[in-house]
Amino acid sequence: MKFLNKLSLLFGRRRFHDELEEEIAFHRAQAERDFVAEGMTPEDARYAAMRQFGNGTRIKERSREVIGFRGETVVQDVRYAMRQLWASPAFTIVILLTLALSIGANSAIFSVINGVLLKRLPYEQPERLVRIFLSSSSYPRFSLNPFDFRDYRARNQSFESMAAFTRGDVQLSGSGEPVRVNGFGITAGYFHVLGLRPELGREFDQAAELPGNGLQVILSNRLWRTRFGADPNVIGRKITINMQAYTVVGVMPAGTVHPGNEYHSVAYGEDVDAWWPFSFEGNPNRRGSHYIEGIARLKSNVGLEQAGTEMNAIMAQLGREHPGDSGWKVLVIPLYSEVVGASRPMLLVLLGAVVIVLLIACANAANLLLARASSRQREIAVRLAMGAPRMRIMRQMMTESLLISFLGGGLGLALAFIGVKALVALLPADFPRTQDIHVSPAVLAFTILVTVATGILFGLAPAFQATRADPREGLQKGGRTTIGSGRQSRLRDALVVAEVSLACVLLIGAGLMLRSLLNQLHLDPGFQQQHVITASISLPHVNYGKREQVARFFDGLVTNLNGLPDVESAGAGSDLPWTGYDENSGFTIEGKKPPAGEEFHARYHMATPGYFSALGIPLVAGRFFTEADTKDTQQVVLINHAMANKYWPNENVIGKRMTFEDEPKEKDWLTIVGVVGDVKDQPNSPAAQPAFWWPELQSGWTSDMSVAIRARGTPSLLADALRNEVHRIDPALAVADLKLMDTIVNSSVSTPRFAFALVGLFAGLAIVLAGIGTYGVISYSVSQRTPELGIRMALGAVRSDVMSLILSHAARLAVLGTALGVVAAFALSRLLKSLIFDVSPADPATFALVAGIVILVAMLAGYVPALRATATDPMNALRAE
Repeated sequence: MKFLNKLSLLFGRRRFHDELEEEIAFHRAQAERDFVAEGMTPEDARYAAMRQFGNGTRIKERSREVIGFRGETVVQDVRYAMRQLWASPAFTIVILLTLALSIGANSAIFSVINGVLLKRLPYEQPERLVRIFLSSSSYPRFSLNPFDFRDYRARNQSFESMAAFTRGDVQLSGSGEPVRVNGFGITAGYFHVLGLRPELGREFDQAAELPGNGLQVILSNRLWRTRFGADPNVIGRKITINMQAYTVVGVMPAGTVHPGNEYHSVAYGEDVDAWWPFSFEGNPNRRGSHYIEGIARLKSNVGLEQAGTEMNAIMAQLGREHPGDSGWKVLVIPLYSEVVGASRPMLLVLLGAVVIVLLIACANAANLLLARASSRQREIAVRLAMGAPRMRIMRQMMTESLLISFLGGGLGLALAFIGVKALVALLPADFPRTQDIHVSPAVLAFTILVTVATGILFGLAPAFQATRADPREGLQKGGRTTIGSGRQSRLRDALVVAEVSLACVLLIGAGLMLRSLLNQLHLDPGFQQQHVITASISLPHVNYGKREQVARFFDGLVTNLNGLPDVESAGAGSDLPWTGYDENSGFTIEGKKPPAGEEFHARYHMATPGYFSALGIPLVAGRFFTEADTKDTQQVVLINHAMANKYWPNENVIGKRMTFEDEPKEKDWLTIVGVVGDVKDQPNSPAAQPAFWWPELQSGWTSDMSVAIRARGTPSLLADALRNEVHRIDPALAVADLKLMDTIVNSSVSTPRFAFALVGLFAGLAIVLAGIGTYGVISYSVSQRTPELGIRMALGAVRSDVMSLILSHAARLAVLGTALGVVAAFALSRLLKSLIFDVSPADPATFALVAGIVILVAMLAGYVPALRATATDPMNALRAE
């Protein structure tokens, strides 16, 4: 009933107001008649009745609030705030742009964080998914041996299901141009572990794991549609993969996401188009080879620690059964950590950067509102003198702040839609979960929350300051010096100090990341990437099953390429620098024994004679491979400088020997014939790993090779020539991954470049806002001190004295803010340790340079109002006072 009464009054507001006016007039007239009856004159009685009755406007407001018209007063506040903003267009534009940029940046970065860190992985109950790795004193994280995995699967009680997978790209031919697509060999139940089901057909069973049963394939939805026209009858169809007939047994649904892998890495979410059954071939008692990766689903009642304990117990048991399994530990790591772990520190740093920008924007907005409140001090004093409650005025001012914030938030959200698209386009190619980054309902809710919090944050201080002022002073002095002195002046100074200190923190972070990026760009990579084009070629085992066939193909291809007029040199190798290759092998060194519990080990590679010249990897000692290094001659290897220093320090390594056999014969020894320069795994790797190369003519252990061609001119023009030479030897082969070496190098520093670009952008915005804040405070101080400055100049002060007085104020704010910022940056710089390379988080040069820049910007911001102060006419200043 009460609600219905309020609703009826809401639609009859005019009648209610008229009745309220009549009732107030009636009570005043009654009191006036009573005073006249007591002997007062009519005029005295009227004034006495007005004093007794009180402030009519206040009574009306209280009556409306009691009856339930609070919403109407809010509407009035909003209308009044809109008129105030419309009357001050410059103020409105500045504050809205400040808030729009800061709120928009927060929303855009939160879109990335929500999509990457907060959104669930696209699998069934993803929190139960884990990755399985091995670890030892020599290898902190290593892949699994196939037969170890099979024992894990059979013996564990912690996992509901368990599977293994390994990369094996496949060549698809038979109709149209041969293409190579990302492929993986998987054990039975791989998709079941992920909680995925084929859209058509089935997944592999354990019978497919037996040798000879592996000619089956499951296609991705993308490949099914683009290559096979979404044929619903594709199940059971024979297709040509790696020159053999495979039977299609399944098609995965759209949106099937690869969980990511380390060994021959394909990042999370990258396209995988074919899955084939992994076969357990070889001797199960020889467990030295590790090349598959494990994934498992925990049982609902089993925790991570419990699973790890059981898996290590199984590993210890396997170590007793198989000598090759001793010394290994099992790592059980959540899939979520594997997917987003590397990106988490950078995203949190970016979030911290935009939060700092938002805080600076709030401080700026608060300063603008404080300055604006000073011009309205007389208005506020009049309203207080007429009986308006302080809370009512505060509510009106907070309404204005929230209106400004919501208008800025709306513009910021529009900017966020644009910013998110730009961010996704600029993100590094290997950044996880980019397909999940967009402005979602969660981002909208976050934007609303930030908008409300921002309005409250920058609106409270001006509202409190304005309502705490004495109305008598406001009426007497017009508000000109009241607001600018004392408590409020100190508050404005404090806000500027906060802005300067926060901007200093951001600039120091950006400076450290810039130093790190420059270090990576200027370091010697160990090779020359200019004028080099690369490609990868996989030879199908059915046609190239013998080492001699593999060697003959690549030897012929490289010979033909070197004969082209535009080719300076060409070669082939098992991998290219900075592409994530990490094959390792143990070995024996003639006349040396490793420390107890360790082994000699190094990265291993294979290369043709022209490989090092094509990539510009220098020779340090000895010689390169030649065409004479064949299977009929002495076995030789090249090693890098890091391997020479680690295992033969201060020795001439040329002629030293190593082997991979436990009981080597003379033919099993490999002689070191040369030392080449170091190439790191990645540009930010601490140091190059020990590595060695076999000559391709003697080894031929892999049929997947990368070709590098150094051009005399523009390397991209050699792409067609490379395809032609490959197809001249074998028309059925696909040439994949054609890219310039410059592209590979640039992509390897794309993450630090992206992080610096954003942090640098936010730091630039922060220092601009801090400069504007400093300018505003100093300019306002000058306007409030105009009479004082006029008196000083009338008494003989020269312009330089006035300039010094004003700049000293700016200097105090700048130095104090910078000092606080340096201390805060020193405390927080540890958070950047994982994001910077070859620079200390407490780098004194960066700290000193940034401190100088911040102080300079603040002083420049104070110079303009100081210059204006020196032009003050003493007579005009005194006359205005």
